[in-house]
Amino acid sequence: MAGRDKKETAMTGRADATALRAKKIIARAPARVDPAGGGTDAPPYCVDYGGAVVNFSVARYSFASVELWPKERGVQIYSHDLKTGAQAASAKELKFDGHLDFLKAFVKRLVGPEHGCLIITQSEIPERTGLGGSGAMGVAMAGAITRALGQYLTKDEVALLANEVERKDVAHSGGSQDSFGSAIGGAKLITYRKGGGETCERLKIPDKTLAELERDSLMIYTGSVHLSGSIHSDIKKWYHQENSPTIQAMDHLKAAAQRAALALTAGDINGYIECLNASRVNHYALHPSCDSDRLRQFFTALEPHIRGGKTSGAGGGGFIFIHAKPGHRGECVQTAESLGGRVWDFKFDHEGLVTREEEASDVAQVFDPANSRLF
Repeated sequence: MAGRDKKETAMTGRADATALRAKKIIARAPARVDPAGGGTDAPPYCVDYGGAVVNFSVARYSFASVELWPKERGVQIYSHDLKTGAQAASAKELKFDGHLDFLKAFVKRLVGPEHGCLIITQSEIPERTGLGGSGAMGVAMAGAITRALGQYLTKDEVALLANEVERKDVAHSGGSQDSFGSAIGGAKLITYRKGGGETCERLKIPDKTLAELERDSLMIYTGSVHLSGSIHSDIKKWYHQENSPTIQAMDHLKAAAQRAALALTAGDINGYIECLNASRVNHYALHPSCDSDRLRQFFTALEPHIRGGKTSGAGGGGFIFIHAKPGHRGECVQTAESLGGRVWDFKFDHEGLVTREEEASDVAQVFDPANSRLF
């Protein structure tokens, strides 16, 4: 994909499939925040008008381990976070029943009938909080499974594959910025072409600016979740109205992302913060469900101590991403915690998707369907 000097790959080479079946593949994929342009990556706007998103990969991760084994042993899936699992005689026989359907979709799409498998997942990213957690888990799943099968995919291809499974097979609404934010590390400008297609460009930000972003940025969980699917549905309804205010807000979001990319590469923090704030205002203008009293409570209380900030992801709740005034980081933490918020330091992940190989386990069965726990 255009925009980088060379294609990054999710694995270093093709290996013999028989040897890989005796190994366990571990994949790690980061969360993301979207300081500018979020929402313009989702259809129909990105197809009708093109879009742009500035997206930072964050050092908080989703993990997936994949172990291929003979088809006679069937398919077993386990989520450490949900403390539950599922199993079937084959990937084809997994049923979508509201139980681990997201993980099942990747197994059904990617694991062929000639294999059984054991898949175990875990995440540091809270669900429904605006950090692209499902995108990160999808990238981890796609990266681990394809490497286990001996397939050679670039990170861009893993991102597109993971997004396709989530949007088509799982039927989650949204765009592709979450998948690219997870597969490709660092700061990126993702540009969407009118009519379809995208490019992901790593931004070359001066070291001093990167250090300032990590020093003064904070991620604050407001204590309320957001439902991105319903928010995307609300936005689409407004989008199709005559003289839609949503389209105008999207235009402003796209322009803010383009300006933010230029500011960041120039080391212009003031210009970046202007775009961060413009994105917050226009994000709320997409639809009332993007805003909430809880979010406004946090921003009002934090206002004396921050230069800028916006809600992460679709909005309505979840995390906010703020840039503190010099010397006001402590006050931001105290203010957020006094409101019941949880504060995370911000640190870039510069690697994106990482996979590694380990020795396979010797256990015959890890998941017990009678009590849904790991032995």
